Amino acid sequence: MNDRITEAVVLAAGEGRRLRPLTTFQPKPMLPVANRPVVEYVLDALFESGIERVVVVVGHRADRIQSHLSATYSDADIEFVHQDSRLGSGHALLLAEGLVSGPFVVCNGDNVVDADIVSSVLERFSTTDSVATVAVAESDTPEEYGVVVEDNGRIADIDEHAVDSEGYLVNAGVYVFDDAVFEALRRIPPHDGETRLPDVIHYLDGHVTSVLVNGGWLDPSHPWGLLSVTETLLARRHDSAVAESARIHERALVGDHVVVGEDCDVGPGAVISAGSCLQDNVSVGANSVIERSILSTDARVGAGVVLRDSVVGPGATVGDGVVSPGGRADVILEGRLYTDRRLGSIIGDRAEVGANVTLTAGSRVGAEAVVGPGTVLHGDVRERVEVTH
Repeated sequence: MNDRITEAVVLAAGEGRRLRPLTTFQPKPMLPVANRPVVEYVLDALFESGIERVVVVVGHRADRIQSHLSATYSDADIEFVHQDSRLGSGHALLLAEGLVSGPFVVCNGDNVVDADIVSSVLERFSTTDSVATVAVAESDTPEEYGVVVEDNGRIADIDEHAVDSEGYLVNAGVYVFDDAVFEALRRIPPHDGETRLPDVIHYLDGHVTSVLVNGGWLDPSHPWGLLSVTETLLARRHDSAVAESARIHERALVGDHVVVGEDCDVGPGAVISAGSCLQDNVSVGANSVIERSILSTDARVGAGVVLRDSVVGPGATVGDGVVSPGGRADVILEGRLYTDRRLGSIIGDRAEVGANVTLTAGSRVGAEAVVGPGTVLHGDVRERVEVTH
């Protein structure tokens, strides 16, 4: 049996382009689900499962992650290393060589995981003769992940293109490796200029085992994923969480499974429905309806607004009478078509949406863009662009 594993590497350098405009100014691991950055769930899971030291690989908007984690986990042993060029998750792990020793955990920093998952992977690794253990999960969207090619509990490969079989098991992004992983990573030929960590399975000399995890792994890698993951986490709560400093008008209604942060202001007649989160210092005007939506820090929502299945970025302004009715839409992200996704609208950081605008399902307003009053918006508005009626 292996000695107890106490070190981990968290890969948090990715840009999260599929989540734009929300990641224009924020790194993907810092996006909120149930009013907490995704990366906090990862670090909590590691520390709760006995990990004592964590190396975090940062890249896009690295300062945001470093400052937040340094303050939030001030007593923890956390070291940061920078990936200055986006050369893939395998390259990111190589940057941690020499900073960890012996077997160690690796986690993607942009998936929600819990301590049970990490503990399961650690236990599986410690009770086998494997050189690596990978957490796998069942998924009905295998095209989004690496499909695990498995043989009697041992992994032969992780194929990112195998989508024609039934009973998909996908890579859940939690691993245990020994030091041999670094030499194996150096043998991987780059693909489109990147070295992908899942490809290392094929280059390791020895058995790679898997452990099936369910429930504790959630992936907010798309805008609709942020909403569904938030909804799932809030549904696990028995009630709502409203900060003491929040000001909720006596004629406002805050439903169950809602989180309202510090210094929020919810006006008369406003309704905040299940699956919704208001981060700190958010204001919602009179008679507005917020349903299954995320309002980020310092967002301003006017009176008579309807927001369903929507995300409003930090510092964004939504004028009176704006309607984002939600529903299902076909959405194009990074040149790929995603059909029939439940998504209202995405409003980027510090964007301004004028009064009486209609945001059709699947529309996106770029960071610091302006949408003039009365506009009916279909599709996307690029960042810092002004659109008028």
